[in-house]
Amino acid sequence: MFNNSGNTGFPIYFHIFTGGETESKLTEDRYELFVNNHYIGDHTLYAEKEDVAGVKDFLHQQGFKHVNIEVNGDHIVVITPTHEEAERMENALRVFVQNR
Repeated sequence: MFNNSGNTGFPIYFHIFTGGETESKLTEDRYELFVNNHYIGDHTLYAEKEDVAGVKDFLHQQGFKHVNIEVNGDHIVVITPTHEEAERMENALRVFVQNR
């Protein structure tokens, strides 16, 4: 009989060969999403062609015209100068994060 150790529950890794080096990559990228200094939630990029510009596109669709986004490592920071606009963006982005 074969001994089946089963690897259920572990993330799938891809091994990328780059000229002598092997890098492991998780199946999706995850970013922590902030508006100014307020944490909103985690934004996960599931599709291969998806990128952080999806956050900016979503905010434009919600009626926000001037959206400034910075990506610092695994943090997406949406910067807005007014408290009122920050609150509206936070509410919209909470829905965005929960629906994805």
